[in-house]
Amino acid sequence: MRLVELKAFILEKFNLEYNSSLPIPKDWLKTKVDRFFNRVDENKPELTYFIDWIKVFIETAPKRLYKGKPISQSTLKKYSTTLNTLTQYEAEKNKRLRFEDITMSFYFDFVDFCRNTLKHSTNTIGTYIKKIKFFCGQIDLEGLPISNHYKNSEFMSIGETAEDIYLTTAEIQKIFNYNFNDTPYLDNARDLLIIGLNTGLRVSDFMRLDLSHIKADTIRIKAQKTGKTAEIPINDQIEQTLNKRGGALPHPISEQKFNDYIKEIGEKVGFAEMVKGAKMVCINEDKKDEKKQFRKVSGTFPKYELMTSHICRRSFATNLYGKIPTPVIMSITGHATETQFLTYIKKTTAENAEVLRNFYKRSAKENGLETSLKIV
Repeated sequence: MRLVELKAFILEKFNLEYNSSLPIPKDWLKTKVDRFFNRVDENKPELTYFIDWIKVFIETAPKRLYKGKPISQSTLKKYSTTLNTLTQYEAEKNKRLRFEDITMSFYFDFVDFCRNTLKHSTNTIGTYIKKIKFFCGQIDLEGLPISNHYKNSEFMSIGETAEDIYLTTAEIQKIFNYNFNDTPYLDNARDLLIIGLNTGLRVSDFMRLDLSHIKADTIRIKAQKTGKTAEIPINDQIEQTLNKRGGALPHPISEQKFNDYIKEIGEKVGFAEMVKGAKMVCINEDKKDEKKQFRKVSGTFPKYELMTSHICRRSFATNLYGKIPTPVIMSITGHATETQFLTYIKKTTAENAEVLRNFYKRSAKENGLETSLKIV
């Protein structure tokens, strides 16, 4: 039976590589037989072991292209975090993963390990699975004997809808009006927040804004993540923020400090209502001799505790949605698809109903059909 499988494997690889005009070196047959039987070449463990292959892939990733573009730093970071989690899994199971081990059994065990041992969130686990499936596809393309279980519909990236918050225009105005003169670091962070909330830029982009990006009444900047250029008109809040500083921009700070400071801002301004959401918490606070481990935990918290840099783009998109054409907002936020963009829209069903109600009222008024509905 194995000889029949070997014959089929050899013929498949030969036809594939010959028809693709790939070179067939003199040791080609020996290499393919070794791969079929998973014989380990100690000089090239990446041809047998899953994690060793991933390490080589990450090392060479900066030289690769994805959809014709260099792989972004955020994607490389996701590759590395997936690798680190797989390494923890191997240590826990005292097992070195071979290509043929990436099966449905592995999938269920790995998800359970991430969820119950590492206490990772469902969306974080989903990111790991997505990258593992991607790695398996690349291994398959290289003709290495990866298990085909990764193609199974049950070997899926899991996820759940995030309870993300946003700031309304009234809340943004409240932040804008608040006097932080007695705390200069919060005053600076507030001004950065105002710029982020009114531009829809990622924190990595609005933190590097300088006067060269501003021409007349427009901000023009190329996004670090996508390489796309956004043009954003300067509104009154941004103009007043610049004028207050004599035309200068607030000085940039690290994303970690920004996240910490805007929570302080939210608390001072009074955003203490209890809302559903998720925040990072330390899961080993009681273990003083261990490195702090943080996990995202869902629950109900004061709104200010849930404020992070992501609130800027989310609020920008949500507050403009339904007021101006969606493609216009997307051209600024840089979202490639409307499906991707809509994940940023955080209006409640009641807020969406109010948008539709106002549209009906405007339409009725324009057509001379003003009516008032009363339910008895």
